[in-house]
Amino acid sequence: MSASFPLRAAALFAAALVFSVAAAGAATAKIWTSDSSADFSAGEARGVAVTFNGELVLSRPLERVEGVGEAVLYDAVTAKDGVVFVGTGEAGRVLRVSPSGKVETFATLAEKQVTALALGPDGVLYAAGSPGGKVYRVDGGKPSLYYDTKAQYVWALAFSDPALFVATGLPGEIHRIDQAGKGNRIHASSDAHVRTLHAAGNGEVWAGTSGSGLVLKIAAGTVTTVFDSAKTEVTAIASGPDGRVWAAVSSSEGASAGEPVAAPPPQPARPPRPSASPEGGDDKEKKPEVTVTVGTPRLAPVRPAGRSGYSSEVVLFEKGEPPRTVWSSSDEMVFDLGDAEASSVLAGTGPKGRLYRISPDTWSLDRTFDEKQVSIIAGDAIATNGASAFYRMREGERAGEYVSAVKDAGRTSTFGAFRFEGEVPAGSRLEVAFRAGESAAPDSTWSEWSAFRAAADAPKILAPPGRYLQWKLRMTSGGRSSPVIRRVEAAYRNRNAAPVIEAFLAMGPSEVFARSAGGGSNVFETTAPDEKGIFTSLDEPKPETMPRKLLRKGYRTLTWKTSDSDGDTVVHSLEFRPLSSNRWIPLKSDIRDSFYSFDTSSLPDGEYVFRLTASDAEANPGEGKTASRETSPVLIDNTPPVVRRIGVDKGTLRFEVEDSASPLTDFEYSVNAREWVRVEPEDGLSDSRKETYSLDLKPADRNGYLLVRATDASRNVAAASFSAP
Repeated sequence: MSASFPLRAAALFAAALVFSVAAAGAATAKIWTSDSSADFSAGEARGVAVTFNGELVLSRPLERVEGVGEAVLYDAVTAKDGVVFVGTGEAGRVLRVSPSGKVETFATLAEKQVTALALGPDGVLYAAGSPGGKVYRVDGGKPSLYYDTKAQYVWALAFSDPALFVATGLPGEIHRIDQAGKGNRIHASSDAHVRTLHAAGNGEVWAGTSGSGLVLKIAAGTVTTVFDSAKTEVTAIASGPDGRVWAAVSSSEGASAGEPVAAPPPQPARPPRPSASPEGGDDKEKKPEVTVTVGTPRLAPVRPAGRSGYSSEVVLFEKGEPPRTVWSSSDEMVFDLGDAEASSVLAGTGPKGRLYRISPDTWSLDRTFDEKQVSIIAGDAIATNGASAFYRMREGERAGEYVSAVKDAGRTSTFGAFRFEGEVPAGSRLEVAFRAGESAAPDSTWSEWSAFRAAADAPKILAPPGRYLQWKLRMTSGGRSSPVIRRVEAAYRNRNAAPVIEAFLAMGPSEVFARSAGGGSNVFETTAPDEKGIFTSLDEPKPETMPRKLLRKGYRTLTWKTSDSDGDTVVHSLEFRPLSSNRWIPLKSDIRDSFYSFDTSSLPDGEYVFRLTASDAEANPGEGKTASRETSPVLIDNTPPVVRRIGVDKGTLRFEVEDSASPLTDFEYSVNAREWVRVEPEDGLSDSRKETYSLDLKPADRNGYLLVRATDASRNVAAASFSAP
C-alpha cells in the first residue's frame, strides 16, 4: 500500500498551522474607568445622586417614616401644609402623615382598597374605594359618598379647575364631576381600564389606558388619542411648568391582556349594568358580563440579565413636536412619575428599587432603595411596595454611600491603584472600600468589604485577587458643601494565563517549509553544525514572505499552532528523545516561528519523540508560564532499501527489494536512460518492507543498459544498474 496520501494530508494540515500564525502583543495593566452618567447609574446610590453631567454628589437626606405598616400603598397626595395623605390596601384606610412624621388613620372607607386620592381646590380630600367604583369626599376625616361610577374600580382622580375627573376600570371610562357633585361619562375606552389621570396646568387633562397603552388628552370637552404605544399600559403621567408632558408606558409578561400592573385582590364580578352614554344617558344595548381575576400589586420579578418580558419607556410630549422616547429599559418598569421640574422628571421603578431623574436628552440615577418597587412619588414623599415603606425628604446633615457596578476583569486578576478626580471640601469626607470575588453576583464566596479609608489615602485597591471587583464610596458633609466625584479609576492586571498548544505534529519525510529570500528563488542556505548542536537547519536572510512547502532529502519539519489569551509573545523550544529513553535532549530554543526544519542525518535510524514547550516569560518577567506537548513516535529512516536480482529467465528479470525500517512505496526501471516505468510487486501491493518484482523486457530492450530504483516511505532511494539479458 502506498504511504503518499497520508503524508500529503499531514503536509496540508501542517501548512494550515503555519499560515494561521497571528501577531502577538504583551499583556499590560488595564484601567476600569467610571466617568459618565451611564457609568455611575449602573451602580447603587443610597443618599448619593448621579448628576446629568456624570458626577456623584450627596443628595437631599431621605428619612423613613415609622408607623406605615399597611401591606399595600396605592396612592399619595401632599397638601399645601406639608401633610401627606396615603391610600392603602387591605383595611380601606387613609393615613395622614404630618410634616414631623406622625402617622395616624385619617379615614376608613367601606371598601378594602383606597386606590386613588386627590385634593380639591378647597383643600378637601377625595378618595376612591375599590372594588365598588365609589368616590368619597373626606372632610375632617369623615367620608361621605360623592359619586358612584358604577364601575368595578376607580384607578385615578384628578382635579382640573373645579371639576373632578375619574378614571375607572371594568369598564374603562373617564367621568367628569362638577362642583355640585353631578357627573357624567365623557369617554368610554375600548380598553378595560383607564389607568392614570393627570391635570396639566393649562387646563388639559391627560389619561392613559391599560390594554392598548393609549395616551389620551382631554381639552375643551374633547377626548383625543395622542399616542398609541407599543406597550400594554400607561402607568403614570406628569407635567412641568414649561408645558412638557411625560408619560410612562410599560409592559409585563405577568399581566393578562388589559390587566393593570397593580390591581386589588380578587373580588367577585359585579352583575352587568346598563352603560351610561357619553352625555350621561342610558345606552339601550347592554354590555356583556365581565369576570376578572386580579391580584395584589404585582412586583416586576427579578429575571436573569438579557431576558425580556417586562419593559418601560418614558415618552416626552412637547408642543409642536412628535412624541419621542427619552428613556427606556428592558428589565425595569416605571410605576410613577413625579417632581416634574422645568427640564426633568423623577421616575420610580421596579424591581431594582431605582429612582431616576430623566431629562429630554439624558438621564441619571437619583437614588436606590432597598425595597423592590418605587411606586409613589408625591412631592417630597416617596413610597415603596414589596416591602411597603414611606419616606420623606428632610434637611440636615447629609451622608450617603455609592456602590459601583460589578466589574468583570475577564479572569482572576490582581488589583492595583485606585484614583479619583473631584473635590472634597473642608468639613466633608470621602472614604472608599473594596471587595472582590470569583462569581458574577456578590455572594458568600466574595471577600468582605475592606475597611473604609480616606479616598485620598487609598492609592492601592485593598482586595484579594479575583475576577470581579466592586468599590464603594462613603460621602459625608456637615454643611451645604458636598464631595463631588467626576471620575474613578481602578487598575487591574489579569493573572498571566499559560499559552495553549493547539496542535503539534511532524511533517512527512523530506518535507520542509522555506521562505524565499525575495524573487521567488528556491535557493536556501544550510547551517552547518557548530558547538551549539549537531543538527543542520535551514537559515534564510529574509524571512518576510509566507513559507512554501519544498522537499529536501533527509530533513524533517515540526510544525505547531499556539495561542495566548493575553496576547503575549510566545517563544518556543524543541527537545527530543529516542523512544526507548526518558532523557530529553535540546533540539532548538528561542523559536518565534510556527515550524522548524532540521537535517535528520545526524541521528541513527529509529523512532523518536519530540516535545514542544511554549513560554510567555518574555512578556511576563518572573511570572511566565509554559505549556508542553509531545508528538507521537516519529520514524527517522535515512537508510535506502537493498535491491537484489534473484533470477533471469528468457527476458524476465526478478528482483527482491528489502528495507530495514520503512515500507516500500515504488519500484521503477529504465532502459538506455529512457523514462522510468513503474512496476507493481508480485503480490499487487507495495506495503511491506520486503517485496518481489518481475520485469518483462521487450526484445528491442534486451542487451541494453538497465537501471532500477526502489523508494521507501521515508523517501530513501536505492538505485542499481544491470545488463539487460
